[in-house]
Amino acid sequence: MIHEIKKIFHLLLSVAFSSTGFIAAVTITVLAAREVSSNPYLIGFPNALGVGGAVIGTQLFDKMSQKYSRNKALSNTFLIGSFGGLIQIYSLMIDSFLLLLLGAFILGIGQSAALQTRYVASFVASESFKATALSLAVWFSVFGSVFGPRLVGEYSEIFNGWFGSDLIVGYFIAASGMLLAALSVSIFSQKDSTLNKKLVVEKSLKLSQLDSTAKLLTKILVLNHFVMVLIMSATPLHVQDIGETIKLVGTIISYHTLGMFLLSPVLGKLVDKYGNKLFATIGGFILIFSCIVSLFNTDVLFLKIGLYLLGLGWNFTYIATSSAISDYSISNSINLNIKSDSAVFIGSAVAHISLGFTYLNIGYTGLVYFGLIIASYLMLSIRKFTKLTNV
Repeated sequence: MIHEIKKIFHLLLSVAFSSTGFIAAVTITVLAAREVSSNPYLIGFPNALGVGGAVIGTQLFDKMSQKYSRNKALSNTFLIGSFGGLIQIYSLMIDSFLLLLLGAFILGIGQSAALQTRYVASFVASESFKATALSLAVWFSVFGSVFGPRLVGEYSEIFNGWFGSDLIVGYFIAASGMLLAALSVSIFSQKDSTLNKKLVVEKSLKLSQLDSTAKLLTKILVLNHFVMVLIMSATPLHVQDIGETIKLVGTIISYHTLGMFLLSPVLGKLVDKYGNKLFATIGGFILIFSCIVSLFNTDVLFLKIGLYLLGLGWNFTYIATSSAISDYSISNSINLNIKSDSAVFIGSAVAHISLGFTYLNIGYTGLVYFGLIIASYLMLSIRKFTKLTNV
């Protein structure tokens, strides 16, 4: 096991740094949009542009992996994301919504590398360690869950005194985290690693050309992520609107992201041992229960529990489905990991773009009800997934 971890250590380190930066940015982005934009319907656009950047980043990562190597692709993509954080800092200093959008788009490119890291770790691991390696890469985002929102809350007043905005601290952490992630991949990668070789893809198909199993795996990943993003992205607005502080926003997002990542290594080992079927199903049920708990959203305790369960349910389904996608990609010599993540980003963008309209018109409770409907549909899809994939 030590040998396997050594092979992916630089990847784990990059996830720790990049997730700290990205989660810090996620904590404050809708609040930053509300601060620099006079149109409440646009508050979800920066995050939507960030997701758009992730779509482009995923394609860039794929191209650079084939032209150079996976390690080089990761470090370059993280470096681009760091530049986006710097632009967002400047956008708040001059109150520019357009620069906030541009910075979010470029930071999203960096985030695509953090998400692709789970597949990269899985590809380099031995057969019996693949799901565990993937889940370890996801688990290292726990560092981001703990430090990202907490650093935002801890240093927001200091940055308010320096720059006139307590939100700038989030983007400062984002720029620093992405830069450290790039350096981690460049400095600590083993010279003889297969990740330093060009990626060879035998088949690269459009989403419309994928078979029924590949399409269903992608659909499950999209639905699972959509429910999580829908409720998570609206939560900072809701917390602020019920009269609470940015420190509580950071605390609740920290609970949520801990649910997303904390149990990942345990889940990875269990998926390696028992397969994907059980854990995708459990994840779907937890997601539904999280929506029910989140309906009691005027109570801070229920918000914390609901958001934690939202992340936990997402994690079960995410690990199980990502593992199946990784196995499918390897066995069929196809880049389904790129195709499925691109589809996830598109679904996430839809959730963010619609946030301003939906939040203003149906409120937080209405959004949770909508998430409950989508989560129920996800459960039906998971049942088909278990029949098609036989896992």
